[in-house]
Amino acid sequence: MFFRTDPNQPGTLRFQLFGFPIAIHWSFWVIPILFGAGGGGDPVEQTRALLILVIVFFISILGHELGHAFAYRRYGGRPSILIHGMGGMASVHGHYTRKQKIIITIAGPLFGFAMALICYGILLLPINWQSAAGGYLAKFLILMSYLNAFWSFLNLLPIVPLDGGQLLGHIMYEKRPVLRGNIGAFTALIAGIILLQLGYIFAMILFGFLAYQNLQAAERAKRGYW
Repeated sequence: MFFRTDPNQPGTLRFQLFGFPIAIHWSFWVIPILFGAGGGGDPVEQTRALLILVIVFFISILGHELGHAFAYRRYGGRPSILIHGMGGMASVHGHYTRKQKIIITIAGPLFGFAMALICYGILLLPINWQSAAGGYLAKFLILMSYLNAFWSFLNLLPIVPLDGGQLLGHIMYEKRPVLRGNIGAFTALIAGIILLQLGYIFAMILFGFLAYQNLQAAERAKRGYW
C-alpha cells in the first residue's frame, strides 16, 4: 500500500452520497491549498480563487471515485470512498473477474473525462460567462474542464498506484511485477520531467515520489513479494 490513512481519525468528515459511505480525511485539504497558495494581488481575490480550487479538487476527486464506486455496485459490491491527501480510493470486499476489474478501473478516469466534457460544453453555451457570478463561475468551469481532463490522462499512465498501473496489472493477469514496477518507475520519471518543464513543481515532486515507489516495488518483487 502506497498511502494509508485511518478514516476514524479525528477531523475526518463523514457523510453518505448515492448510498455510498464517504469519508474525507483531514489531509485532503492540504493538497489544493499547496497548489493554490502564494502569488500576489488582492488577498480577497486570492482567497476566492483558492476556495474555487478547493471545490474543484473536491468535486473532481469525489466524481472520480464515484465512477469506481458505481462500477463496483454494478457487479454487486458495496464500496465506501475515502478521500485523502494523495487523492482517494473506493474500497470494497469481494472477488471480481479480470474483465470486471478492468471496467471498474477504467470507470474512474471515464467519469473524470465526462465531467471535463460536460463543463466544457456548458462553457460553449451562448452566455457571457465573464459577467456571470462575477466571472467566478467561468473560472470554476474552466478549472473543472482542465483539471479533470489533465488528471484523468495522467491517471491512466501505467504507474502504481494510479489507475493506469492497476489496469496494466489486470491486463497482464497480475504477472511480471518486476516489469510492471520498472515500467511505472520509468513512466513516472518521464512524466515528472515533462511536468517540471511545464512549471508544475508540486506535480513533478509527486511523480518523482511515484517513480521511487515503483522502483522500490520492482526491487521487492525481485525478492519474491510485491
